[in-house]
Amino acid sequence: MRQFIISAGKYLFSLTVAVGLMYYVFHDWDFSDLAERFKQVNYGWVLLSVVLSVISHALRAYRWNLLLGPMGYSSLSVYRTFKAVMVGYLTNLAAPRLGEIARCGILKRTDNVNMSASIGTVVAERIFDFLVLLALILLAFILEFDRISHFFAGFINDKYAGMNLTTYKLGLLLIFGFILAASVFTLWWFRERIKKKPFYYKIRSFLREMTDGFTSVLRLERKAGFWVSTVFIWLLYYVMAYVLFFSVASTSHLGLAAGLSILIMGGLGMSAPVQGGFGTYHLLVGSILLTYGIAEKDGYFFATLVHASQTVAVMAIGGLSLLLTLPEKKKEIVEPKK
Repeated sequence: MRQFIISAGKYLFSLTVAVGLMYYVFHDWDFSDLAERFKQVNYGWVLLSVVLSVISHALRAYRWNLLLGPMGYSSLSVYRTFKAVMVGYLTNLAAPRLGEIARCGILKRTDNVNMSASIGTVVAERIFDFLVLLALILLAFILEFDRISHFFAGFINDKYAGMNLTTYKLGLLLIFGFILAASVFTLWWFRERIKKKPFYYKIRSFLREMTDGFTSVLRLERKAGFWVSTVFIWLLYYVMAYVLFFSVASTSHLGLAAGLSILIMGGLGMSAPVQGGFGTYHLLVGSILLTYGIAEKDGYFFATLVHASQTVAVMAIGGLSLLLTLPEKKKEIVEPKK
């Protein structure tokens, strides 16, 4: 019951943040104006963006297959992992971060893929994608330093106006250090008692399997496939947002560097622990476009167009994938190589 209350509280908090940010972005909009803007969109570019996004999802499924291969699951097809990936994206629209568990659960049910190991490969994916995002942020700072530095400086000043930031950072550091030290001391003090509990061995076994999944990237037979697919996944993320510049007149003049700024702000927005990046994506992408001279409503509309097109695609393809998966029987039970 306690765990349910905690989970429900986290869910409601993230939902409240999403709703609050969406209200902040759209509270002064005339929705007849919004509808008129959608009528003026060139949907040929939107369709191209959606097609590129689907290709990126397929590449993600292919890359996941490569990570699962060293675990003994080399017989999995991209089609089956693609459906699992899309169900995961669909789940994230309702419950942030649950999508990663959902897609591992799909493969567990259909192909008997070990949950702990597959979660480990997903963690490996996320870490590598995070490192790529950091590299892109660094590149964007080099290419668009003035705009991005002013954007973040303005955001911090608005958020912490009147606050001593040095004191604030020091306080956070001390609190984090105290919690970390207290946790380590507690585990050390009660280590013998903890080892006698059944859950200790379950956790240890789970962590070993998860570590095995995470380190699968070191045992890849096709390392080139992993790195090439990673590069193309992010390249497609970039292009599928960039081509949408041409779908509306207000952004059609923006260049390649602006596309990079959209990519990193969109990545940060979608990484936030809210349902499907609602609110966070709109706010960050719309706000960064202000630095390129785009009017506030034009920027928020562009963000809405990108987010809505991808959300509709995920709902359609993810929903179809779920329908195809639910009645599916196990193709075969595959066991990890010993």
